[in-house]
Amino acid sequence: MGIFDRKVCDVCGGKAGLLGGKKVKDGRLCSECAKKQSPYLSSRKNFTVDEMKQHLEDRAANQVTVREFEPTRTGGSSLKLYLDDARGLWFITRSRRYQEDNPDVFTAEQILGARIDIEKGNRVETIERAIPAKDGKPAVPAKTKEVVYYNFYVLIDVSHPWVNQMRLKVNSSSLEGGPHHPDYKEAQRDAGEIVEMLLAMRDGAMAEKQEKAKPKQRVVCPHCGATTTPDENGACQYCMGAIG
Repeated sequence: MGIFDRKVCDVCGGKAGLLGGKKVKDGRLCSECAKKQSPYLSSRKNFTVDEMKQHLEDRAANQVTVREFEPTRTGGSSLKLYLDDARGLWFITRSRRYQEDNPDVFTAEQILGARIDIEKGNRVETIERAIPAKDGKPAVPAKTKEVVYYNFYVLIDVSHPWVNQMRLKVNSSSLEGGPHHPDYKEAQRDAGEIVEMLLAMRDGAMAEKQEKAKPKQRVVCPHCGATTTPDENGACQYCMGAIG
């Protein structure tokens, strides 16, 4: 086999291309398989072929969940958080056509933490270019200015088979106006809203789980007078009347 012979994808069996496709720990993927992986997945070289097969199966199942997703609330503007409160699911994306992009969907219970990270940096911009010396005239140096910029990120820690942490930029472009500028305030507000909604969703799921774990007390049914332990719907086990 020559060096430029087409190689085979170890996941789907298709052609991996003349350059051998995308490498994993013990094999290679074709470009089509590589496109299907999660954007949050760390370097492919850390995973085996079998692990990548499982990952792509999970991504296919995730696509089904995305299609069935019914948003009940959203947070943020450019970077947007979508919540399906009825099923305790959420995802975060910048795409407005998310059904096609297959964003990773997480459960409320998988949220470990969320916080805001503000990046501050500076760069030098040229206002006027330098003019070289010419015809006996001295050179004119370039005029520059220092620009301070900010970027807002949300850091989300999750318990997930393929994702541990997401660091997502909230503002679409760097903010140069400083803390008093409307764009800075908007990015700050969006980041705070996303973090607050995620933590509230997590805390609600934890409280519900703790409530369900509590041992149920036997009470006297106000309808039939029997001493009963209410079922999961809070009804008498004898007459099915609502208790409390």
